[in-house]
Amino acid sequence: MDGLEQRLEILQQSGFFDESGRRDLDAMIRVLAGKYGFPRNDETLGVLVTHVAAALKRQKDGEEINPIDAGVLQDVRSSDVYPEAKKIQADVVDAMEHKLPEAEKDFILVHVGGLLMNPDVIAARRGEAR
Repeated sequence: MDGLEQRLEILQQSGFFDESGRRDLDAMIRVLAGKYGFPRNDETLGVLVTHVAAALKRQKDGEEINPIDAGVLQDVRSSDVYPEAKKIQADVVDAMEHKLPEAEKDFILVHVGGLLMNPDVIAARRGEAR
């Protein structure tokens, strides 16, 4: 069991999501790690998984998240990685059973942008050791 799997187990045991939420998180990880080659051991990926788990709990509890800072969102939208980040965000959202509000999707976009800008992730996706 890797660190990401342990994180999922702890979040599920803590009541962040049920079995359908687990399927969504597993689907998200398949998209990110399988389709796009993001390393499962990357901390930014772990933070994204935790954020989406919390989003599922917020949705279940009827809570809304405050929108992400407009400047942070604009930084990603104006970056070179934006087109790929937007495509990956759409693939993640499409893979999930639960439909997330736009504010949550914006957070996913920013996390994915962070992954795409991370030098260790870039190297891992190229198959280079760092």
